[in-house]
Amino acid sequence: MEQAYVHLLHLLAGHPEWLLTVVFLAAFLESVAVIGTFVPGSTAMFLAGALTGTGSLSLGWVLAWAIAGAIAGDGLSFWIGSRYKSRIVKLWPFSRHPEVLEAGYRFFGKHGAKSVVLARFAGPLRAIVPVVAGMLGMSPVRFYAMNVLSALLWAPAHILPGVVFGASVLLAGAVSFRLVVILALLVASIWLSYRAAAFLLSHAHAWSNAAGRHLGSWACRHPGPVGRVARRLLDPEAPDATSILAASLIVLICGALFFGILEDVISGDPLTHVDQSVYRFMQSVRTPWGDSLLAGLATLGSTGTLAALIVAVALWMAWERRWRTVGYWLAAVLFSQLLIFALQLAMQRAAPNALMTDAYVFPSNHVAATVIVYGFLAFLLARRVGMLEGLLVVTASTLVVIVVALAGVYFGRYWVSDAIGGAALAYVWVAIVALTAILRHPQPPPARRWMPAVMLVTVLASVGVQSGVGISGAPAGGLTLVPLPLTHVTQQQWTDSVWKQLPCYRSDMGGDRKEPLTLQWVSDGDTLRRQLREQGWIEGTTLSVHSLLSLASPDVPATALPVLPKLNNGVPSSLVFMRPGDTRNRRDVLRFWPSGYAVDNGTSAVPLWIGSVAHERLSRASWPLNLVRVDRQLSRDETGVKLNGKEGVAVLATVSCRGVPVSLLAAAGE
Repeated sequence: MEQAYVHLLHLLAGHPEWLLTVVFLAAFLESVAVIGTFVPGSTAMFLAGALTGTGSLSLGWVLAWAIAGAIAGDGLSFWIGSRYKSRIVKLWPFSRHPEVLEAGYRFFGKHGAKSVVLARFAGPLRAIVPVVAGMLGMSPVRFYAMNVLSALLWAPAHILPGVVFGASVLLAGAVSFRLVVILALLVASIWLSYRAAAFLLSHAHAWSNAAGRHLGSWACRHPGPVGRVARRLLDPEAPDATSILAASLIVLICGALFFGILEDVISGDPLTHVDQSVYRFMQSVRTPWGDSLLAGLATLGSTGTLAALIVAVALWMAWERRWRTVGYWLAAVLFSQLLIFALQLAMQRAAPNALMTDAYVFPSNHVAATVIVYGFLAFLLARRVGMLEGLLVVTASTLVVIVVALAGVYFGRYWVSDAIGGAALAYVWVAIVALTAILRHPQPPPARRWMPAVMLVTVLASVGVQSGVGISGAPAGGLTLVPLPLTHVTQQQWTDSVWKQLPCYRSDMGGDRKEPLTLQWVSDGDTLRRQLREQGWIEGTTLSVHSLLSLASPDVPATALPVLPKLNNGVPSSLVFMRPGDTRNRRDVLRFWPSGYAVDNGTSAVPLWIGSVAHERLSRASWPLNLVRVDRQLSRDETGVKLNGKEGVAVLATVSCRGVPVSLLAAAGE
């Protein structure tokens, strides 16, 4: 996997003109009337920024081509509006969807010339407002002034986050490709949550109108009780008719999804094989840092956080004197958990890792509880805020559910089908409760634009308190940070055979070869540090404010940059040292990992370390970041550390491990 990733970066780096052309076309086409609706220009800008952050592209050229494409695209749309004016309304797709131009008229009428800048950041209006500006006779000088300003703001806003992500991937990849996978999963979760929420909200009205027409036609042909209920729900004069229909569709879709997964789990269909594959993949990318990160994020769905939100919402509804909503809220939580508990007893499906939990896991009550609490909270908040705030609330709610579910699958708390099944069933229940609340209280509630901030503070305070008292969001036994006991061997056993059982190369993601492990050293940590200091090595620069700022410094030596710890089979390097290289832009880095062995010298057992020497070179190709890269050829040709008995170190033997010369070191005289 990693080789394919590196090969892709080299391929793209070798043809930057292709990528710059794609950047220009994406920015251009996204701004052209009609076409811009179907072109994911923002996504393309983010990806271009990510490649820039990895050093594959120049940031200046990417920004220049994106700005040029955006200006040209809006300019073409403006020319079309100026050229054809009123005839545009007779052309497809405006003749079939006149509401598109009407939205552009309303936006332009409300904001005037500023609409050219504002619409650049509003997906549905981005390619329409320039057309409307041309149709209404806006002067070219004024339009292009706003056009250039909007492009100068839009391009960095979409590219720079990608640069940060790309640089983060590069830094994570320098530590371990496992961290790249975890980082990509989290970013993909954020992106998918936002895009899904934006897509659903932008199309909900059109979908509900189309579904309403079909269901209305059906209701007219069926005058019975069901038809009367359907006509009541579809009454356009009824408040919140769109929300009622949307909730009904959620019930149908999520209900079908749940029963489909239930059937697959019972029959052992291929979905269960997907469960196994996902679980094995998650275990292969696990690291202590990933454990800590996802354990912290899982606290968003912990019992303490959910309880705090339940209490906060109950108090909020009591303050608004909506007692029935309080009842719906509490009933949704209690009844859903009882229903899932009954289903779990009936299914009796065990967790992937029996050490994590002894409870049954289908459907996941943990994911379901998170969906119930955050989903119904999102429903309450979305009815009391504007469209943009509602989009952010729905996105945040969806993201929390995805992250909590991802953490549970990562730790082996439940299978991925358990998480999806629990979420689907819970969303059915949330939609039913929301539908009941709307029918009971059809009038729009009073606006509470400050309430999302209150709920956010509640969540952060709960998570902060749990972190302060050491409560983890991971299930019991989920963290594997306790060191394993050392295997004791004699020095003779080590030099004769044990050294052969240790790896020859640092490995990551299933045994990929990294730096050669050229040292096996018997020493306690303090003695090893002292002996290396006498050889001119210093402990590697750790992450700090000063060292992080040095990453963006225009003139910094390689030794001033932080030395990143690296993973060997998921275990981070315990000891890290460095020394200056032969030039200002070079440095030598020495890393040690525990071997799992201790050598008995007759009086005590001394830990055995395995280490690698890497010759690193400063690279500024990924501006605005300074990064060091391993000079692999030099690292392979010059793998040893020059030590001798004068510093209290003895080279007991030099052996060959798959062609790699390995020095066996111990205290002199032993």
